[in-house]
Amino acid sequence: MTFRPQPLGLAAARVPRADTQQGESLSHRSTILGQASARPRLRPAAPAVALGLGLLVLALVGAPRARAEDPLPGFDGYPPVDSIAMARADSVAAAEVRAMVGTFPAAPGDTSRPAVEYLWVVRGTLVERGGIERLVERAKAMRVRGLLVQVVGRGDAWYRSDILPRPEALPDTTRDPLGELLPLAHAAGLEVHAWMNCCLVWSAPQPPRTRRHVMHEHPEWVARLRDGRSMARLTARERQRLRVEGVFLSPAHPAVRSWIANIAREIASRYDVDGIHLDYIRQPIVPIGNDPTSRAQFALHAGADPLEFARLPAGERARMDSAWAIFQRDQVTAIVREVRDSVNAVRPGLPLSAAVLADTLAALRHNRQAWCAWLREGLLDRAFPMCYAPPVQTVLSQLAIMSEQVGTDRLVPGIAVYNTPPSSAAAKIKGARALGFPAVALYSYDSLWERSDRWPRLLAFVNGPHGPLEARP
Repeated sequence: MTFRPQPLGLAAARVPRADTQQGESLSHRSTILGQASARPRLRPAAPAVALGLGLLVLALVGAPRARAEDPLPGFDGYPPVDSIAMARADSVAAAEVRAMVGTFPAAPGDTSRPAVEYLWVVRGTLVERGGIERLVERAKAMRVRGLLVQVVGRGDAWYRSDILPRPEALPDTTRDPLGELLPLAHAAGLEVHAWMNCCLVWSAPQPPRTRRHVMHEHPEWVARLRDGRSMARLTARERQRLRVEGVFLSPAHPAVRSWIANIAREIASRYDVDGIHLDYIRQPIVPIGNDPTSRAQFALHAGADPLEFARLPAGERARMDSAWAIFQRDQVTAIVREVRDSVNAVRPGLPLSAAVLADTLAALRHNRQAWCAWLREGLLDRAFPMCYAPPVQTVLSQLAIMSEQVGTDRLVPGIAVYNTPPSSAAAKIKGARALGFPAVALYSYDSLWERSDRWPRLLAFVNGPHGPLEARP
């Protein structure tokens, strides 16, 4: 099956260079909105979209910021909210969305285009062949363009691999979930992108049973915290307190970069996938880097040991802290570059995408994820910003800023459905359409179909005007 980039402009799209350096942030809302005339303009869809964006900006300038971090089901990184109060606040943003619906490529009530283009599919759907068959049947009925299917979960392979062990949840050694899915999906006209978790390799309370797991084979690759402890030694309660998703590998270890790149190469060379999709291509939110390899690499680079920063004079310490942040960012970028080279070696032109944090200030400061630069440099063909914040206003603010500073052709906003009612998710989708984003993804297929009525309700809200937002999912 041939990947179809034309609708998103992948072949010819150019990402405008920002006025700032790699450390620019889409979160600097007041600065960006105050200098809108200096930013790249949306394409001439034009007066109507510009007017809609203006209405949206007026509604959002005073809106409080919320974190936009990568959530897990049941652990979404957001403070508890009153669902009724949130729905009332969202009604303001929803009113602005309704004011912009006249700029949609498809008018309200017109079902000529799909409600969404991509679905993230979590690995649990692959456990049984029947789940794969239902996935294809439903995705075809939803008229989506493609599936981002999790085939590398927690350091394990939901495909036939010589590098990774089989998942503990898949005891049947004769199964090849990716091999089963591809012919069914392609026959239905669906793209399949292989979703890989990169630096995150484990999250269960107990360690992996198989000795083939990377945590057992290469404990020296596991990231270490500021106190020197390996992340593999954290208890489930400590992970929750620190707000980390699990055990991460150290991006600064050259062998880690090669390991991740070889996994991508193995998938691309063995399977007729339509793209490679990277996730957890970042550091955890907690400071890491106290492993011997990271310290030695930085010492060669900058002539200092990160463990000794506290002993330096204030000015020198600030300089070293900045150099350390840049160094760590470059290590994550090096993984993306090596994956790109490895995939190109076996499948030239195979699209490479990544799920990225929607708040780029947090991404750079805490997770060393410079995804805007990855797009500019051509390391990624497309980025899927994870706009998972429950409030509609937060997501629309992120989308408005991204559309102005990064453009829309190579961004696919990811909208969560697991933590928000269908009407709120629909308002976010409509806002993305009005701002010129040609495609939208949902996280996730699995959450969407937990309840049989969730997709019909979402579809009804997307395809037609509606009243006040619901209070509950």
